[in-house]
Amino acid sequence: MRTDRVLIVTGGLITAKDRSLFQIVKKQITQWKAADAAWLDAKVKAVALEPLLAGQLEKRRTRDPEVRGYFDNHENFETPELTEVILATLLENEGMPYEVTTYGELFSNPNQAKKQLERCNCVFASSTLLRDLSEVEPLMRMLKRPDNHIVLGGALTGALSGKWEGMPEVELVAVGYGEWLVPCLVRWIRSGFRALQPPERGRVLEGSPTRWIHSGSPDSLDLDFLTRPDWQLAERVHGRKFRMVHYESVRGCPYRCSFCNYPYLFDDTRFRYKSAERIAADWQHYAAHGAEYITCLDSLFTMPRKRLVRLCELLIERKVGVKWICYARTSDLVKLEIAELMRAAGCIQVQIGLESADPQILQNMVKKCTVEDNARGIENCRKVGITSLVSLIVGFPGETEETLERTYQFMQNHPPDFFFLATFSTRVPGVPVLNERNRRRFGLISSDNAYAVSPYWVHDTMSCADVGNHVRRLQRRLMENQVSLDAALFYDGILSFRPEQRAALLEFQQKVAQRHRWVRRGFDKLHAWIDRKLGEDVQRFVSDNPRPLPLVPALSA
Repeated sequence: MRTDRVLIVTGGLITAKDRSLFQIVKKQITQWKAADAAWLDAKVKAVALEPLLAGQLEKRRTRDPEVRGYFDNHENFETPELTEVILATLLENEGMPYEVTTYGELFSNPNQAKKQLERCNCVFASSTLLRDLSEVEPLMRMLKRPDNHIVLGGALTGALSGKWEGMPEVELVAVGYGEWLVPCLVRWIRSGFRALQPPERGRVLEGSPTRWIHSGSPDSLDLDFLTRPDWQLAERVHGRKFRMVHYESVRGCPYRCSFCNYPYLFDDTRFRYKSAERIAADWQHYAAHGAEYITCLDSLFTMPRKRLVRLCELLIERKVGVKWICYARTSDLVKLEIAELMRAAGCIQVQIGLESADPQILQNMVKKCTVEDNARGIENCRKVGITSLVSLIVGFPGETEETLERTYQFMQNHPPDFFFLATFSTRVPGVPVLNERNRRRFGLISSDNAYAVSPYWVHDTMSCADVGNHVRRLQRRLMENQVSLDAALFYDGILSFRPEQRAALLEFQQKVAQRHRWVRRGFDKLHAWIDRKLGEDVQRFVSDNPRPLPLVPALSA
């Protein structure tokens, strides 16, 4: 008879760490079989794949020492997910034996996964990096054994709550604060999986085929009570040191951007955060044990402003010496002295949700920042030597060729170091843009499809049938005209990026976009085929909607 033991499973279905083309194709087929109406997802992936394939070919022929040095000397930390470290720490505190693996290991090392599943009678499966049910359900079936028990937790579960009845393979879905849920789950395991009691502020919802346990929310906005994740424990589990650790200091977000679900995660709607003193103490602890880099996973690290300033002062005063990365708003960087203070405290990179450079689109998004803020924030980062990576959303309600042109002109005039293009998505239910008022305001209709990474949508000014071609054209213009560096293409080396490499990397990127004509012609044909399939699907979707909207003619890439 097996003793009680938990298998922690984290990661995503397809991640930036994947290197095997065979494994990527295998994973993609697994997801595609479970998906429904997934032609927009195919379009998004085809747009992303084109420069990556051309980039691999260009790497083989380049002789520029600056470019080769960038790709050859990149930092590859192979740091485990923070979710894994948190769960391991909590289980260790409860005296519960455990093992760890990733979804990737299910594909790349199935024999090891089989042995772990045979040893462990309970699986804690994380949904944090899974995007929809077409990824969740096949992975849960792969994890299921006749005599094990699967608990699904993580960020996606909050979005699924009330919208998914579960599946026979998943016995329990856990929503909210793991720090409160894990002790309850351990008691449940030790009772022979019979007695399940919620946390003091939580609840258990009986369902068929799956039960749900919610943690509830804290009384205070202060998160200093959270257990410090034990990265030394992770190092013992993996048998190696980690120069980079992931960190979380907030839950929720004080803003309500119309497209974002961060404010509603963790079974909570309030913005809660750790104090500057707690963060500084944690980072000093990690630095003393060998950490050189800290990646802040917070939705927004630069708020509250007083906390940011105090933290920077403490890091400088205590000479902590770690380099750190965070998400920031440009409105928090418009004061040069703030950017200077962050840089002096060790900040080396900020990831900024620029999203658009059209004032009306920013207003539609409820971004609460201006085009001028965005320009000044990017310029201040460059002045003080902080690498800037901006995200842009293409296709948000109100988007037109004219608004995209304004975004492109802004990028030319105020170029960040790196950019990432995202297609407008209606995947996460409950975000403000999907409420009834905004649907009427923007003429937005969207598919309520939990089995598509990218559900279909149309609004008054654009359709998902053509948004992918807008993304493809904007991406090519930014690359060909040497405006900014595509973060996906240069992902592996971003941490080691130096400003003096910029010119050589921009020239390399231009060659990626221009030289490999057969790649472009092949993708032209692929896109034409996907566009036909997507267009037919979207037309059927629109015709079934009680308020059909005209589609914008497809834009040539």
